[in-house]
Amino acid sequence: MFTVPQIVLIILWFTLYNVITSATGFGLVAGGVVLNGLATGLIMGDVATGFYLGGTYELMNIGLNPLGGSTVPNYNMGVVVGVAFGAVTNMETGMAVGIVVATLASTLDVLAKMSGSFFLHKAQECARAKDVDTAVRWIHIGLWPRILLTAPLPLLILFVAGAPIVEAVNNFIPAWLLAGFKNAGNMLPAIGFAILLRSMNIKGNFQYVIIGFVLFAYFGIGALGAALIGIALAMIAYYTNNKIAEVQNMGGVGDE
Repeated sequence: MFTVPQIVLIILWFTLYNVITSATGFGLVAGGVVLNGLATGLIMGDVATGFYLGGTYELMNIGLNPLGGSTVPNYNMGVVVGVAFGAVTNMETGMAVGIVVATLASTLDVLAKMSGSFFLHKAQECARAKDVDTAVRWIHIGLWPRILLTAPLPLLILFVAGAPIVEAVNNFIPAWLLAGFKNAGNMLPAIGFAILLRSMNIKGNFQYVIIGFVLFAYFGIGALGAALIGIALAMIAYYTNNKIAEVQNMGGVGDE
């Protein structure tokens, strides 16, 4: 189902991505899911599936904020697995498999955080002894259980042991169920947007929501065009507020 070079390249890519994000926090920036989808699509020779599932999962992921020690579905792992399986079966099957993997991967995230507590305690002991270098070394070592549990180990198991299972299931899935997966995938990005909107000050900025809806629904402007108009409106509001603040400050100085 998968070739050995494909498995090796995907695992190497996603492990490198996890190493970089664990060390720098770059993964918190929007677009990581799209990047993983594209990279996996390139490796599998199916860029279209990589773009489609990457964009879909990114929209599902956009409103999920792993604040503090909270755990959310790992759509980065989900898109890697989804694109890989989608490339060798079909997009609907890949989407379904990816969503399941992303959800189950949250359990691995909890396990990874628990496994790192031993190394953190060692680092704390060294910090209390004012041995900073050793404390930092323990922290770096403690990153590896998390990286292994959220990248190479589960992917290796899924690609080696899970491929025959998914292939067998795909042969028995009726067409109406695949259509249901496709419709669910089309609706799930709206859930991501809804979660994102709940964390924003919509009551004070609802006029921008109306503008975006009108542009998309009545003028046929796509999401990118509506987003660029939104950026322009945000810049106008920002600079206008700054000008008002400057005038008010100048007025205050003159009164004194």
